[in-house]
Amino acid sequence: MMGRRLMSRRLELDEYFEIRDKIGSPRDFETFKIPNYVLSAILNRKIVEDVMRRYWRYKPEIVARIWRERGVLNVKLPPVLRLKLLMKGLGYGKGEIRNMLENPREAGDLESLIWNAITKDYVYSPIAVKFQREKGLLGERMIEDILKEMGFEFKRENEIEGKKKPDFLISSKIRWIESKFMFGDISTHSFYWRKQYLHYFKEFGKGFVVYWCWHLDLPFSTSGDVKMSVRFRFKRLRREKFLKKLEFVLREFSKGRDVEVSGNRRLMEFLKGLGFDVISLDSNKSACTTKLSV
Repeated sequence: MMGRRLMSRRLELDEYFEIRDKIGSPRDFETFKIPNYVLSAILNRKIVEDVMRRYWRYKPEIVARIWRERGVLNVKLPPVLRLKLLMKGLGYGKGEIRNMLENPREAGDLESLIWNAITKDYVYSPIAVKFQREKGLLGERMIEDILKEMGFEFKRENEIEGKKKPDFLISSKIRWIESKFMFGDISTHSFYWRKQYLHYFKEFGKGFVVYWCWHLDLPFSTSGDVKMSVRFRFKRLRREKFLKKLEFVLREFSKGRDVEVSGNRRLMEFLKGLGFDVISLDSNKSACTTKLSV
């Protein structure tokens, strides 16, 4: 399900901008013959940048007042962030909000709103955030496996001295490797150049960054060969089972196992949003089958 090769997978700039312009949700992934994990990374970045532009406009107390008066959340943000604004406006603290998002049954009158948000939001829901961390660890494990197979001596980040440390320090002409399970666009590369890469060059010498979800034509960058697919059967799914199904998929994926799961269209959409290619096993649902990773 996941490869261990480093091979440069680039997008041309005009193709990248076309993708960014056209995708607004996982439903739009079918337009492009590119793996979902790449499209998901681009969409994720687009959503995050949009949130950074919009979030400051909303005042929690006003959001809460409108919700009390009209029963609507008139906020153009991802579902979980909309809900967080409402909960702040209702007087809940950070710890209470975090607990309710992780345990909707303890949320009282907000339970249904929370279930609706966390089963739609493949960027900001607790399980989506957890998977982002898991993908980061996965990228590092794959690089470690490659280095071991090639016989390189190396140190991991926790074994390197200094304040700013790459993921790997290697005993070779190429001295360091940084792993990023994201798409390498210009703004991302520039941000990490200032934050990390420049320091690594000064401190350790030559190195490169692995953008696992492909990249533009950027200096000292490469990408990897990643396989993310789920075999999917359609079945009615109670909301209480939704998170358990996702936990199962993520656990099996992190162990490198093939995954087969049953669920509804919302679960399928969520998995695509996380970056999985979803392969329908139902002959009468062929229209919902997405392409395989290449």
